[in-house]
Order: sequence, then C-alpha cells, then structure tokens
Amino acid sequence: MPSSFFKIILDPSSCNLQLPTDFVSKHLMNKIPNSPIILSANGGYSWKLKIKQISDDGYCFSDGWNNVVKDSQLGFGDFLLFRPVDEVTFKLSIYSPNGCEKLLPPKLVGGDSGGGDDDHGNCEKNEDPVFTTIFARSHTKFLRFPGGFAELIGIDEEGTMMVKNLDGKEWVTGLKLDKSYRYMKRYFLSPGWACFTRENELSEGDECVFRFIRSEGKLLLAKVTKNKRSVPSGPVRKVAKRGRGRPEHQRGGDVDAVPQKSV
Repeated sequence: MPSSFFKIILDPSSCNLQLPTDFVSKHLMNKIPNSPIILSANGGYSWKLKIKQISDDGYCFSDGWNNVVKDSQLGFGDFLLFRPVDEVTFKLSIYSPNGCEKLLPPKLVGGDSGGGDDDHGNCEKNEDPVFTTIFARSHTKFLRFPGGFAELIGIDEEGTMMVKNLDGKEWVTGLKLDKSYRYMKRYFLSPGWACFTRENELSEGDECVFRFIRSEGKLLLAKVTKNKRSVPSGPVRKVAKRGRGRPEHQRGGDVDAVPQKSV
C-alpha cells in the first residue's frame, strides 16, 4: 500500500495539484491509472480526478481539482494530507494554517435509492430531512444514518430517538455513536430497533424512506416499497415424514399438511 503524503496550498487558483516527486517515483511510476481516481473527505464529499504527467518526472491531480478547491474552500496555507486507501482511492484531510482540521459542511444529495450495509442510503436536504436506504440483512439489528444526516438534524451525542410509522405507533430506540469512523461522526439506532423492524415487517431488499420530523424530534418511516420476490403460483404444501413406528397411511407413508402461507 502506498504511503501517505502532504501538500501545502500556495496557489488556490491553480487548476491542478502537483504530486511529490518521491511519491510518484516510489508508488506510481509506470502504473499511472488510466481511469479516474477517487478522492474523498469528511462530510460525505467525493471527487473524481485524473493523474496527469506535466513534465519528465512531474505528475499532478487534474481534471476536477478545481472542484476540490471550490467544495473545500481551500485557501493559501491550507495543509492537505492524502492517505491512500487503495491504488485508485485517496482519503483527504484538510488542516487550516492554525493547525486545526477543517470539518466540511455535510454534502447532501437527493435521491431515491440506497446502498447496502455500508452506504446506507442517500440523504436530501428538505424542510424535514429525508434519506432513503435499501434494507439489508444487518438492518435487522441496527440502522446507521448516512454521512452528514446527524449533523443536519442537530445530533452531537448519544441518547434515545423515537421512531414511528405512518399509523402513529412509536418505538423508543437507542442512539449510538459509530466509533469505527475516525474522520466524521456517524450515529446509528440499535437498542429497540430490532423490535421496530419486526413489528413493521421490514425485510431484506425493501426500499425504506425515512423523514426526520423536526417539529416532533422523531424519525418517521414515511414509505416502504417492498422487494419483489418470486411468489409460487399455487399453494405451498408442507410434507411431513412418517415417524418411526407410526402406522403407514392407507395410500402411502407420507401425508400432506395443511397449506402454509407463503412468506
């Protein structure tokens, strides 16, 4: 795995950022990726960039670097720390000249589709914030808020949160800080959440829309689109085997049980 490197912004108006020569010679020489690399930062930001050659031994981040400068509001003297995640992904941390890390405002994007276990949905800015997620197997135990959602609704500590459905029934859930994220605060609902999912019959593949009702301080399950599963055309019959020593049925040893409701 390539080592991390840093750069200090001296010209915020530049449309590219030159990479350290030693970093290029040790980790990138003869294997510059043709496809865009991904640069991400706290607050849910992600940019696609290109690595281009600008001299015999000089390479730079280009084709999108101006978006990084604009979104991050980079200024003269800002200290940028790049940590490689893999060959085409970098994690960016930004420090102001005073030495303090910059916490970027949450980037919220609209959308009606969610991710799986780790992505956990898109979030959109509205009068009442909304996010959508596709129910995964892990969601039977907990629900992790998408990046930036907790900050948007004003959460900054653990506690409890009331969750309700459209029928008005409410459940008390525990609000916990996910400590696996080092560079941003993300929270999840756990104690009491399993009861909520069970009683609302949520299952893997369901698309769930959640809305935070600011006036009530409660999370509403606003919409559920059930996953389309293949359903048998006829009734499902359960076959019960004849137990040892049990008299054989007149027309065979096995009997049909009553039709079972498909799930």
